[in-house]
Amino acid sequence: MPAPHLWLARLRGASITLVAVLLTIVVGVAVGTNPLSRFRGADPVADETEADHDPHEGHDHGESSQAESVALSKQARANMGLRTATVEAGRYTQYMEVPGVVTQWPGRTHIAVTSPLTGVLNSILVSRGELVKSGAPLFTLRLTHQDLVNTQETFLTKLGELDVEQREIDRLSSVATSGAIAGKTLLARQYERDKLMAGVRAARQAMLLHGLTEQQIMQIERSRVLIREITVYAPLIHEDDSLHHESLGHANDRLSESSTERYASMLQPPVPPAEHRHVEAEFLVTELLARRGESVSAGDELAQLSDFSQVLIEGQAFQRDGKALRRAADTGADVQAIIESSGEGPELIDGLKVVYIGNEVDRRSRALPFYVSLTNQVERTEQSGDKRYISWLYKPGQRLTVRLPISQVENAIVVPKDAVAEEGAERYLFVENGDHFDRVPVSIIARDSVHVAIHNDGQVWPGQVIAVSGAHQLQMAMKNQSGAAIDPHAGHNH
Repeated sequence: MPAPHLWLARLRGASITLVAVLLTIVVGVAVGTNPLSRFRGADPVADETEADHDPHEGHDHGESSQAESVALSKQARANMGLRTATVEAGRYTQYMEVPGVVTQWPGRTHIAVTSPLTGVLNSILVSRGELVKSGAPLFTLRLTHQDLVNTQETFLTKLGELDVEQREIDRLSSVATSGAIAGKTLLARQYERDKLMAGVRAARQAMLLHGLTEQQIMQIERSRVLIREITVYAPLIHEDDSLHHESLGHANDRLSESSTERYASMLQPPVPPAEHRHVEAEFLVTELLARRGESVSAGDELAQLSDFSQVLIEGQAFQRDGKALRRAADTGADVQAIIESSGEGPELIDGLKVVYIGNEVDRRSRALPFYVSLTNQVERTEQSGDKRYISWLYKPGQRLTVRLPISQVENAIVVPKDAVAEEGAERYLFVENGDHFDRVPVSIIARDSVHVAIHNDGQVWPGQVIAVSGAHQLQMAMKNQSGAAIDPHAGHNH
């Protein structure tokens, strides 16, 4: 056992060494070095680890916030055709969609122009595709109907005999007061005049039935010349959409007058009845069914005139759609239609009404047809001399989609479908923030092929400006900005 003074000396040296080590550690911590490195051997692995250590590891420099926003220049907005709109909260109507096609309105769209008499077609005054007004001349027809020629001849003969008889009656009436002739002689002449007038009336009725008009008959009375050629005109339309034909009623009204009044009125132009109120109408010449020089018979169709100002949409509803269809028809709800337009996106037509529902289900397609009224518009007008050609916007045979309302959601944010981007289960809107667009996750209530209803839960709020188109491109730009692998379908709404 060492001497007590040696043991105390060793203890005193160890204490000094421990104090030195503690001071070194404190100083090393203060200056940011590893104080223990001087006491360990050279460790190449540890030194390499420390050399590769990223001093910024675990530090957030705002990369996540940049990944939720994308900046666009004015040129980029123009290239994308980006459109923006202000967010509004309101009512969202969900629609059921069924296929449809534009079709003619049976009994209203097409009008047949027929030959009133037998003859040869001398000239055609219109061309196919031309727009003509009611009452416009269409054809000239040289008459060859022998019966009509004979009727006109009889009419002129009776008129000549009636003139002679009337002059004799006038002469006898002037001398009857002096007693120079018996009254029965004058009465016999009057009876003879009445017989001639009866023959004139019969001939007039025959010519009306053959297709001559009152004006043409008046022309024969004045000129005492047979009609060799007639003009076929576009029909006149009544207020009830019926066609106007020369009425026999006015001619028959004139038969109730006295003999002298009738004879005088025969040379006066007829006055159109008050109930014949015509409306201005225009027709498109859609078919020309005859040629110049062709012989036609009475009743042969010469042309087809069409009025496409009002057409129908024929929709095809299936069994599961029957309830919604009946409710829309019963309540007079607004029906919509979508027509795809190349380069301009779908065109939405609103405010349509169901006219009627069919009564037969197609055996092959198992679809029930229904019909919606559609007011047409002139798409294009071309003037060539005195002829005018037009093209209607909605054409029979044009395919479209009919949308029937089925439910409504109150207090929803309604946006176009192109405003919503998709990524997995997430749905996003892009809110404008200066020259940036911030991506905001949203919750969807319902959607259709045109609009999307979003919960008004504060993620976006009324008054904000959002991108209503190009959400797919914005999503792709954001993916590209973050450096992640680009999914070509990311943000695309199918």
